[in-house]
Amino acid sequence: MEALDTPALLVDLAKLDANLAEAARAARGKAPVRAQAWLHKTPAIALRQLAIPQVVGLAVRGVAEAEVFAAAGCEDIRILRPLVTAAAKRRAAALANAARIVAEDDGVALWGEDVLNGAVSVSARVTSAPEPGRAIHDCGQKAIGRDFGDPRLLGGNARALANSAEHGVLLLEHGERFAIGDWLRLQPSDAATAFALHDYAFAVRDGRLEAVWRVAARGAFQ
Repeated sequence: MEALDTPALLVDLAKLDANLAEAARAARGKAPVRAQAWLHKTPAIALRQLAIPQVVGLAVRGVAEAEVFAAAGCEDIRILRPLVTAAAKRRAAALANAARIVAEDDGVALWGEDVLNGAVSVSARVTSAPEPGRAIHDCGQKAIGRDFGDPRLLGGNARALANSAEHGVLLLEHGERFAIGDWLRLQPSDAATAFALHDYAFAVRDGRLEAVWRVAARGAFQ
């Protein structure tokens, strides 16, 4: 995975699968749930969620997201945002040919925040080390977000800041050293924001790339 150009959105498959397995165990024998696919906007992850017996369908924010997931074969979708325009109502009605579209479903809880916990990171490389105690990398706010706080450096003791649109800063602890070209992994403060910033997610296992997933509902705001 270090061969990928940076910044890249990484999904640790071992952690994702473990989270899904734990969710399935926790939900066994309980009421049905609906996976919040708007969090990751990625059909490949949604299909993994739908494989859990207790998951009866997906939840999305708007019609455009519903169109993406219906096209990927997801057959039961709840649209969370009220359909207030004539165009939105027409598009939702048209989707009935491909999927069951619901506005509300009693007794079905929304689920899915925990699935991404610890599974999502964004790679970066050090681009300069201008002074002692400070390094600059190529993963700024446009690649990892900052609305919910700064990212966290994985596997190191430096404090990470998403300082500008294109670059971030590492404030180094005593004894920490980085050289130009060093590869980093940063954990976003909010995984949903990170997915909204990338066209593709790279699914990795044990440091090796297994799949490239399109974040197909990225930008599907309407």
